[in-house]
Amino acid sequence: MRTRLNLIFLMTALLWAAGTGAQEPTATLEMPGAAETARQAALDANAPSLAEESFADGEAALSRAMRFREKGGPEKADAAFQEARRLFLDAELKAIQNIVLEEARAELTAARKVRAKKYAPQTLARAEQLTAEALAVLSDDRGAIDHATALADNAAATARLAQRIVSTARDKPAVEELLLNQAGGIWQLQTAADLPQTADQNMAAATDELAAEIARLRASEQQLDRDLTDARAYSAALEEEIRILDQRLGGATAERRELVMRLEAQARAAEQLEQAKSLFTAQEGDVFEQSGIIIARLTGLNFASGSAELNASADGMFAKLRQLLNIYPGATVNIEGHTDSKGSDRLNQRLSQNRAQAVMNRIIEEAAFPPNRIFAAGFGETRPVANNETEAGRAQNRRIDVLITPAPQSP
Repeated sequence: MRTRLNLIFLMTALLWAAGTGAQEPTATLEMPGAAETARQAALDANAPSLAEESFADGEAALSRAMRFREKGGPEKADAAFQEARRLFLDAELKAIQNIVLEEARAELTAARKVRAKKYAPQTLARAEQLTAEALAVLSDDRGAIDHATALADNAAATARLAQRIVSTARDKPAVEELLLNQAGGIWQLQTAADLPQTADQNMAAATDELAAEIARLRASEQQLDRDLTDARAYSAALEEEIRILDQRLGGATAERRELVMRLEAQARAAEQLEQAKSLFTAQEGDVFEQSGIIIARLTGLNFASGSAELNASADGMFAKLRQLLNIYPGATVNIEGHTDSKGSDRLNQRLSQNRAQAVMNRIIEEAAFPPNRIFAAGFGETRPVANNETEAGRAQNRRIDVLITPAPQSP
């Protein structure tokens, strides 16, 4: 829209410079600066075509002012010049408004024509409100074209939405079809976000869950950006330290080699951790580093209630576990089983041990992982990470923690 407005202004100015626009008033050499500036602004806005009546009134006032000046009536001439300036400014404003609001007004007309007031009254009212806001913005500041154009574009889009609503309403789709169409969009988004879904799910709750997942992804992205910034800063500090050592010691030294290896090792470790984090959704688990150990806290690895038998849904989790272990070749792995506080301490201890053992056995079998580098231990309810008094907290405490100690990196 802004590009179209600028193009129209430029073309109009060129046409008037070539003498193809409206006729110049007589004796323009005597035109006061304020009136002349206003007139030129109206010309630049293509007011002769877009605000024809207001521009013609300004031209008439300007002609009167010239006649009064020629006949020696300075007071009347000044008043007429002021009136001409006001009319030219009004013509410029109307021309700008017509350009900016052209599409929105056309779409509103089309919406009203198909009786959007009956079938989509709220949407039509919103489009009308946005159009009025764009008009008000230009009335307050005719230079605020970007802001007004954004409002006008939104108004046009909203008016088109009203037309689609009318079309849908007139087709009289069955309620079942409408609900399935709505659910289909939600299901598609849930699939893309790797979120669970059911045919009878509450759409509002599903939408809230999607919004929460998007917020989590944004927060994760922001944290990754911060981590990357920190890593770059640390790398820059090490590089500076290397440079200073080079200057002080005169070339390659044992200290310099050590710093280089530390820098490279840190970069590799950071890259591996980011790959590991990206494997699991928020519902499946979380991956983080603690004192040099990579911890995959898996709350989405489900077992049959009260047993160490893995559900069929665990197949996807084990596929991701294999990818996780491939990121850290040569690592030592500890599988820890944890339960919530329900049940006796002794049973919980045994259940957590059996579950950790089941996960370890499956990793050895499916991933061909060396048995001498993987171990299993159960801790029952002794190491909670959330409040056992709530269902959500207990769900977090029922988990498998995979602790990965990376192999030392060779230089």
